[in-house]
Amino acid sequence: MEPDFPPDPDSLPNVISVFPLAAPLLLPGTAVPLFIAEPQYRTLIEDALEADSHIGVLQPTETSDEEAVGEPGPADSALYSVGCLGYIGEFRDEGPDESVALVGGVIRFRVVRELPPIHGYRRVEVDYQEFLDDLADVEEGLQFPALRDVVRQRIESNQTGLDLSIMDGMEGTEIVTAIAHALPFSAAERQVLMETPSLRELEELLLQLMAGPGGVPHFDLRPLLPS
Repeated sequence: MEPDFPPDPDSLPNVISVFPLAAPLLLPGTAVPLFIAEPQYRTLIEDALEADSHIGVLQPTETSDEEAVGEPGPADSALYSVGCLGYIGEFRDEGPDESVALVGGVIRFRVVRELPPIHGYRRVEVDYQEFLDDLADVEEGLQFPALRDVVRQRIESNQTGLDLSIMDGMEGTEIVTAIAHALPFSAAERQVLMETPSLRELEELLLQLMAGPGGVPHFDLRPLLPS
């Protein structure tokens, strides 16, 4: 059953299990697939589903280009202290050794302290106080028209033939996530987006990170939207 949104802040879990994810970013209002192969992460998902279906997604401080999208980073990696609470909306087996969990971003949190692991996965105590506006911002909806225009211009100039109507159903934070994944940002640059005080500031910040010669936003050649 899907949770009510926005949730009552007092109902948010103070202790959450951790899925270390380098890419893509999980921001409030977005959804990402998590590919589960390691036994401890399958247990993490199963335990979360038996409880309240919430997990915490945190980015490792160091990542490599070889890390696959949606797959967990090293279990013992150092993690940033700000991440996103996710709600598991779907969990299915993809084969004998792999499962996929679809997780939706709810609200960002700051880690207060790390707790002893259980069942092989890490846990943290968290605080949401500085990010409570995330709930109202996601409920109201963030459009980010300047980012949409940049994406549209880039697609049209490269004559990719992509259906631009794909963006019509995307939230502003989903546009941010797509661009942040398409560009060769470092872990630190992606984390700057995660730690933006207000989600409403993401558009301006991302445009600054994308600025090239003359301050004009630019892309590399990786695709922004699925074909």
